[in-house]
Amino acid sequence: MNGVMKWGTYGYLQFSNPYGAGEIPKVSSRRKADSVAGVAPHAGYVYSGPIASHLYKTIAEDGFPETFVLIGPKHRPMRFQGAAVMAKGGWETPLGTCKIDQSLARMLVEQSQTTGSECIEESQHAHDDEHSLEVQLPFLQFLGGSDSFKIVPLVISSPKYSVCEKVGITIAETIQESGRDVFLLASTDFTHYGQFHFGYAPVGNGPIDKVAQWVRDTDADLIEKIEKLDGKALLNTVLTKRRTMCGASAVTTTLVAAKKLGAVKGNLLKYATSYDVRGSPGAIVGYAAVAIQR
Repeated sequence: MNGVMKWGTYGYLQFSNPYGAGEIPKVSSRRKADSVAGVAPHAGYVYSGPIASHLYKTIAEDGFPETFVLIGPKHRPMRFQGAAVMAKGGWETPLGTCKIDQSLARMLVEQSQTTGSECIEESQHAHDDEHSLEVQLPFLQFLGGSDSFKIVPLVISSPKYSVCEKVGITIAETIQESGRDVFLLASTDFTHYGQFHFGYAPVGNGPIDKVAQWVRDTDADLIEKIEKLDGKALLNTVLTKRRTMCGASAVTTTLVAAKKLGAVKGNLLKYATSYDVRGSPGAIVGYAAVAIQR
């Protein structure tokens, strides 16, 4: 089975899964732009794909923008100030190549330099061996085709709110000055629970129902802060309570930018854990799809 046919099957399965969004949506020909941004997971498709499909259904029904600015965590250690953007070329998947919006990407770097914040740099190397953004692309290609949008990929790993704030403001101001029709897409998984896989088991290793409920309750607290667009409280909670949400900085940055672009609320579309979807008790990871709306 070739890559296109395989992902066609995968795409159908994400939406039709009991935890998925249902029927595969058509991309609206009329751009409504009700949502400014969204949050989607980035685990293996068999685990988090059905949950992610809820955000992509919303994006399709809202109509595709000109460009998706993708904001994700840098999982592997690498030193750079603020965020790193890939500013030229394209990203290839089995469904085709997604072109980078080179002019907008370079404007981000220039805006960072002009304002003196120096919070966004250009780096292709920063995106090596990082999966959090690339796993989003087949959903967009499956629904709209590779030629229907461009991307600007950024990764951020700083745990400091002041850095996330600078990056978020820079992104928003650049978008406003560019006049581009842009959707901000933040990539994160939520609680990673399991002693063997993650070295993290605050309430022990069982019984599994107790553990799963603790994960759901913990993630509900984080999601509530996202719905309130309170990135500062989100990041503070993750740091002070030692939560294992991998993309907290990416989501915080996105919330800062989205608010400056007119967002007023977040709307949880779907939440589930890997245990809910696959019944795997050895490790539990939480996933959420959230729309950030005007």
